Amino acid sequence: MEHHHSSKQPDWKSMLLQPRLIGTNMEKSEISFTYRGNIGANRLNSLAGDDDDSIIFLSEPDEAEHSTYKVAPWKILIADDDTNVHDTTVLALSGVEIHGKPLEFLHAFSAKEAKEVAVNHPDTSLILLDVVMETVDAGLKLVNVLRDELSRKDLRIVLRTGQPGYAQENIMGQYAIDGYATKSKLTRTILISMLSEVLESDSGTGSPEGLPN
Repeated sequence: MEHHHSSKQPDWKSMLLQPRLIGTNMEKSEISFTYRGNIGANRLNSLAGDDDDSIIFLSEPDEAEHSTYKVAPWKILIADDDTNVHDTTVLALSGVEIHGKPLEFLHAFSAKEAKEVAVNHPDTSLILLDVVMETVDAGLKLVNVLRDELSRKDLRIVLRTGQPGYAQENIMGQYAIDGYATKSKLTRTILISMLSEVLESDSGTGSPEGLPN
């Protein structure tokens, strides 16, 4: 019997190797490749024959297995009317983990917006709050709103001000806040250290009162 061999080439474009990032830490992410072709893995292995260069397709890890390693992040609300402060804060804290948990950022550009975000996101752990926004004391007034009107006793509040005239001792004594910093002196190292200290109570080493996470 006469055999005819097709000269048609396989459609290699249908056999794409697509990269997929694994893990949540982008600095330590590894890249694996998932086969998206139309031919089964066993069939391709048989086509490769018994050569040493045969392709072996590993089974994909179960998605449920990855989900067990996910950790709920700290939700950090940045409340400041200066967009540059938002950008530099996110950049400084990019990839940082506090007590083994990543950071997720929320943004507000006024005290009014910050109140709305706090209401809509009750699981917010900490707010980096500017003092001067709509008014020279908008941030200070918001502290009282958060503590008294919204009863957010668990929310950690760190005041940041560009006005060095505010006395830290007076601010800390008059308002229920957890930290205070002058923007001009707030380096990346100091910011990370401050967040680590303020959020420490929910890591099991501080007070028994828990934080939202």
